[in-house]
Amino acid sequence: MANAQHPGFLPMSFGTGGTVSYVRRRVLTNNTTEIALQDAVNADTNGNILGISAGAQATAVDSVAMGASYVNTSGERVGAKSLPAATLYTSSGIAPENASYVFCVENAPLVKYRASVDDAIVLADLRANCSVMAAAAVSGISRHEIDSSTKNNTATLPIRLLDFVYGPENDVDAADAHVICTINVGVTEPALTTTGLA
Repeated sequence: MANAQHPGFLPMSFGTGGTVSYVRRRVLTNNTTEIALQDAVNADTNGNILGISAGAQATAVDSVAMGASYVNTSGERVGAKSLPAATLYTSSGIAPENASYVFCVENAPLVKYRASVDDAIVLADLRANCSVMAAAAVSGISRHEIDSSTKNNTATLPIRLLDFVYGPENDVDAADAHVICTINVGVTEPALTTTGLA
């Protein structure tokens, strides 16, 4: 059977089963990329959250986006599943009233996620690391997945494969198989240094 692609990275559990929590992070004005629900996101050196542009991305993943809050063109603050590209505001400071924000998974490298792998993988690929394959969102929902062509035992790749999701709706031998994964190369504060396992 063919697998339906899983929409981005769905947080499942914290550590060995704790509660996943979220934190509000600011996004730069006139952001170039839409930040969709369950997108992997990066951060800049000032702590602003950045969307990941399309294609295979081997850079560190700061967190996963789980909703947005921004001021729309009518001047109203709205909550939404995604932050549109080119959302503008003019204030400065740490937490301006009209800024754009994304709610991100807190302590993201300690969380396990459900995601799809773009092509079929085998049992021996578990514990390998991969890049994120970013793609444009559909209706504000992520189309990010794991890029199996990059799998390797290197400490610099951002996503680590942990296990398959076993269930009648998931053919583990086919493309777009759902897996359990975690962030391998995550951003650590305050200098945006990264850590990863080979």
